[in-house]
Amino acid sequence: MGRARGLGALFASLVVTATALSATGGATAAPSARTALNPAAVAESVRYLVDNYGVSEREALRRLELQDQAVRLDGLLRKENAGEYGGMWLDQDAGVLVVAMTEPAAAERHLAGLPDRARVRTRAVRHSLADLTAAKDRIAAKVGAGADAVYLPAVSERDNEVVVWERSWVAQQDFSAASEGDAARRAIADEAGVAVRAAVLPKPKPMSSSWPDPGFCHPLSCVGRGPMRGGLRLDLKRDNGTWGGCTAGFNLRSTGGGHPGKAWVLTAGHCNWNKTNNTPTEHNGVQVLQQHGIEKNAYPYDYAALPYLDTATANTWLENHTDRNRVLKYCRNGGWDSNFDTPCGAQATSVDEPITGIHGLADVKAGWVVCASGSGSHSGLDDYPNVVDTGAGTGYLVGTRCGRVLSTDVGINTDLCARPGDSGGPLFSQVDHTALGILEGSQQERQGPCEPGELNNYVPIDTILTDLSARLASQGSTFSVITTPNG
Repeated sequence: MGRARGLGALFASLVVTATALSATGGATAAPSARTALNPAAVAESVRYLVDNYGVSEREALRRLELQDQAVRLDGLLRKENAGEYGGMWLDQDAGVLVVAMTEPAAAERHLAGLPDRARVRTRAVRHSLADLTAAKDRIAAKVGAGADAVYLPAVSERDNEVVVWERSWVAQQDFSAASEGDAARRAIADEAGVAVRAAVLPKPKPMSSSWPDPGFCHPLSCVGRGPMRGGLRLDLKRDNGTWGGCTAGFNLRSTGGGHPGKAWVLTAGHCNWNKTNNTPTEHNGVQVLQQHGIEKNAYPYDYAALPYLDTATANTWLENHTDRNRVLKYCRNGGWDSNFDTPCGAQATSVDEPITGIHGLADVKAGWVVCASGSGSHSGLDDYPNVVDTGAGTGYLVGTRCGRVLSTDVGINTDLCARPGDSGGPLFSQVDHTALGILEGSQQERQGPCEPGELNNYVPIDTILTDLSARLASQGSTFSVITTPNG
């Protein structure tokens, strides 16, 4: 635990530093300063930055603090400088926050009081984020954007443009693809006032168990150890009698209409798509969820909201507990559970990450440090007998890994390491305990240990919640992520 003690001392020094800096800030409308992040709460994110960018733990904490400040700054600029604000992103190579403005000087009164103002850069751009978003919304209406549409527009803040993404795999199955293409081209041509381009969206490759009780909640074995968590294994039976594994994402709650107060578990839609045997979904050999609920399999609309088997099961796994939305963080020191991007340190057990809110796709910025938990695994391990082999490959085991947001389009693209079986697992920010999305899949055919150059895609949480609520609007039901403490 030597690293933990060192981070604790560093935390104390940063509190003093942050306080001193805030005292000298200008009297502006900038986001208020706050005490430094608790290093213990962001340990995995710190390790990612230390190991991948060669920075000190102090510098890693500073960058995470800047990420936290940026969330509030983004909201402020959207509200007070909508006409000039073009978006932002974190440049982790340089360790700075870049704020895009049509008139850079307009941001100064908000930036002057930031504790880390010296590491904030402004960049002149042509279009405001508000104008780009309005153009995106107009195009979305013209192309009928949604789960079944070929074309989905999205704003690229770093490129200061709207990109109309073509899901070519949908077009291959859609006889109206030609007419939709004509509509997309007309919609792009109509937006002469902003930068708009078309591009083909790469299709992520979906990453579609019992073992001895370790004495704590483990991704493969958490029966009787508190509420359902993101990061737990969900085993689903295929129609040919074999089993496959995916990962629980977040706990959801529906309100009103036909499903008042009902609890659901979120995972990837491709995990149970086209299964007809109706065998309940299991965790560690225990039946927990129905095999089907409300689901869709059309990235970025790839999700399954699965209800519990019955009221008694819901009570056992969720309702009888407090802090009803957590993500399980797990990493074992040594052996195959370690990986190059998230060393485990002294941790040999699991820790819960509380989920206190969400960030929609428009909030997520390039350069953010984010984390994910998954349960992808393989057979043939001495200490994991009878585990369902998800195809993760020898050398890769369950657990939590951290990485960086590379970009956003209609999804969240990261350099996180993930393997088959991690699908549906939660993407979250340790900085402010928020849910961001669930794992769809990758752009690579990789198995086994993590390697440099990982590229994995996540379905945004707000895309899921909006689509779920729209599908049940006629019943008067809406969906939200359960947040701690009680949900």
